[in-house]
Amino acid sequence: MIQEAKNFKPSVEMIKTAQEVFLNMANVEVIKPEVEKIQNKVLKENGFKCNIKHTYTLSDSQFKIYLKECRKEEIKIKLIDESFNKDFCPLLVAEDNLRKAENKLINVVCKELKKELNGITAEQINRSLNHRKKFIELNLKYLSQFIKL
Repeated sequence: MIQEAKNFKPSVEMIKTAQEVFLNMANVEVIKPEVEKIQNKVLKENGFKCNIKHTYTLSDSQFKIYLKECRKEEIKIKLIDESFNKDFCPLLVAEDNLRKAENKLINVVCKELKKELNGITAEQINRSLNHRKKFIELNLKYLSQFIKL
């Protein structure tokens, strides 16, 4: 079993999927501070009494102003362009893309290593956020050595 593990080479799909996860992780890390700075600025400038984690407490009219002003600022710094759906937050889109890439990684690894994982499924891994996180981290650590820049 140990000899098999030493000789194991991941598939091209596993490597490409890991690369997608890394790219989406980087995207979130780049976007997050900019979006949060804009959100805080808009809340402060409009006198809204909440923080960025509690914008759901804004009234409908306040939230419309908040969204409109955030999108204006995001366009101004070229974080998004005019074609971007104004109802979506670029950070939430980036985080969603990251989750999708992570899900794809879990599915690909579980499919390709079904025998080695003793039949553990993606569904079983996703039942616990802690297990999910560890599974992703371990696979990314291993697969990172096969990614060519």
